[in-house]
Amino acid sequence: MVKLLIAGVLVFLSCGTAATKSGSKLTRTQALVKTLHVDPPEKGKSRYAYVSFAVPPNTLRISISYNYDHANGANALDIGLFDSRATERAGDVNGFRGWSGGRRAEFFVARETATPGYVPGEIRPGSWRIILGLYRVVPAGVDVNFKIDEEIDESKTTRLAAPAETNPVSLGIPVSLTSGLALREQTSLAPAKVFPRWVSGDLHLHTVHSDGDWTIPELVTAAKAAGLDFICITDHNTYSHHAEIAQVNDLLVLRGEEITTYGGHANAWGLPRDAMLDFRVQPGDNPGISRVVAQAHSRGALISINHPFALCPGCDWSYGEDGFDAIEVWNGTWDNADERALSLWDRLLQNGRHLTAVASSDSHRPASPVGQAATHVAIDQALTTATVLRSIRARLSDQHCPGVQTYVYSKEVWRTEDLRHWRCDHSFALTWTAI
Repeated sequence: MVKLLIAGVLVFLSCGTAATKSGSKLTRTQALVKTLHVDPPEKGKSRYAYVSFAVPPNTLRISISYNYDHANGANALDIGLFDSRATERAGDVNGFRGWSGGRRAEFFVARETATPGYVPGEIRPGSWRIILGLYRVVPAGVDVNFKIDEEIDESKTTRLAAPAETNPVSLGIPVSLTSGLALREQTSLAPAKVFPRWVSGDLHLHTVHSDGDWTIPELVTAAKAAGLDFICITDHNTYSHHAEIAQVNDLLVLRGEEITTYGGHANAWGLPRDAMLDFRVQPGDNPGISRVVAQAHSRGALISINHPFALCPGCDWSYGEDGFDAIEVWNGTWDNADERALSLWDRLLQNGRHLTAVASSDSHRPASPVGQAATHVAIDQALTTATVLRSIRARLSDQHCPGVQTYVYSKEVWRTEDLRHWRCDHSFALTWTAI
């Protein structure tokens, strides 16, 4: 059971009534201090706790920091933020303002800027909520201390309400693969070429918007140097990287999200701008993960199971495979976890479950090279998000089968024995890496 014992103290800085000038604005900052005691969650219960705090009208910026006893790694708590639009409905990400997991001890949001991983925008008055993810908690529980600083515009006594945001996050608009909302899908980044042809890409990458060290320009440069035709940036549980992706014009960059639960990870590829999927699914909750799959498809995206046998706690897969489009059988350097993932894919094929096998680097920083591993797909039109997604999810008819197969190899040895159940109606992708 998670016990929420909260003590709060509101402190007005500069003697409570003193104000400071910030440009042409007269501002004051108030600080709210809270302490939360968290016990380990019971099996099957929610792995998330919430701390509410009031945001007054005319707030310009909110800064939040938190600290707790890490107990030499035995305690690990993730953090994120929802604004006053948040609801209690399962799967509803209305009001999402960011997630940094365990990467950052402090962050801020403002109208024009925010810490990477968080979303700038209107600071709406009302009840906001810090979300705490309970990754690891010692049996005795742990006290978590929060400090919330709110910078308030004192030069205005009233402010007109901002018009409601109309984006796929707040409205859940279904988006097709050819929708104009799916930015960059209709524009080819490559000169005219003979079709069909193979293109290569890395479908699992992280930046400073989650737990990576890459900036987006650095990642694009590395992908081009590796000879890739496209990449997908899949930062954990956020869409803050989408705005930067829209500025890239020399490489096809798909918008993605790694839906990071405490019972396994999944990648969504080809999301519309500012759309995200709810990660708050409990381990083993198959109806919950099915809801995420349906959300991905309703937004025109594909969704893939990631590293199903990864060794990090909570990274291995605890759900079923129903509805998924793909499975990552190769993640970074080949190891036994990949062997097991490949065997799982083989068993799925034997049982008539036609998931596409993909390979990705899961690169977070230069020490893990982009494109090692990578996925090759065949396209029959110009290179766009839509053509890449169509090829990944495609099933081949019998008459198109000759000459098109899937191979995975390691250390220069072709691994065809695991593909003995390959049939022509399976989806296709060529997964490979240079050794």
